[in-house]
Amino acid sequence: MKSRLAALALTLALSTSACYRATFYRDPGVIKGTAHEQWTDFYVFGLVGEESFDVRRFCSNGDAAVLQTGGNFATGLVSVLTIGIYTPRKVYVTCTSSTPARARRRLELSADGQGRLLQARLQVESRELRLSVTRLDGHTWRLGERID
Repeated sequence: MKSRLAALALTLALSTSACYRATFYRDPGVIKGTAHEQWTDFYVFGLVGEESFDVRRFCSNGDAAVLQTGGNFATGLVSVLTIGIYTPRKVYVTCTSSTPARARRRLELSADGQGRLLQARLQVESRELRLSVTRLDGHTWRLGERID
């Protein structure tokens, strides 16, 4: 009887302590900065509870490159020790780098009723450029700086 109980406890511990993670990338090409992590509180095998937090608490510019949520060995162990009553998760936040290479850009394209490209504007930070539009073939266009 004791060996069955020990085997059941071991099976339960191994099955609930697995590592898992869900990852959300805002922009895979962004330059990553500092990384932070925080435990979040959930109960009854993770079915009860809700957590929200402000990314600005971790990232001074309020810009996160990667958000992850999941568990690791420590959160799984706590879940097993509390028999699933308390089931914490971890949130991982990776901020964007505050280097000047991370300029805000916006490209606007204007077309006529038939979908022909008429003009393009590129805005980088506070600077705006009007671009020339040249059609190279059926599906290829070249945008260049327009000099007036």
